[in-house]
Amino acid sequence: MPHTSRNFVVAYILLVGIPLLCLAGVLKAGRSISAPVSVDGTWKIEADTSSLAGRPCGNALLAVSGSSVVISQSGKGLVVTSNNPAKTPGSGLIEGTNVTASFQTSTLASAGCNSDSRVIITAAVNPKSEPRTLTGSLIASDCASCGTLQFHAWRQPKAQSGGSH
Repeated sequence: MPHTSRNFVVAYILLVGIPLLCLAGVLKAGRSISAPVSVDGTWKIEADTSSLAGRPCGNALLAVSGSSVVISQSGKGLVVTSNNPAKTPGSGLIEGTNVTASFQTSTLASAGCNSDSRVIITAAVNPKSEPRTLTGSLIASDCASCGTLQFHAWRQPKAQSGGSH
């Protein structure tokens, strides 16, 4: 075999054969990976507010009830924004069908809680319902007097874009 033909075969194996083997390995390894459940969107929260009657900062959690929370998702990571005046985004995580997230709201500080208090969401998503639902609890961190608020949330339909077809 001439020297140039041998160089061509070696270069072909290095530049084509090895990358193809790597690609096949990555595709085989990726077969077992599944995407997390989608929770991206706007969620309308409704809660049983009777459990907070008479609590010092119950109004802070009650403000979350009947409001909307926007969740942006990238893989398992979440960015949570409530419709509170400060619109301070929080963060969260989805593991399987369990969602854990937290965000700050100005209503906790004005209710006498620690100024660093956050609303913590712990919920389970029902991926089979349409629209999707979340069921769980809202807790004010660092504010034991607030108690726990059980809630149910529905993902709101995405707004249709304007324009004609």
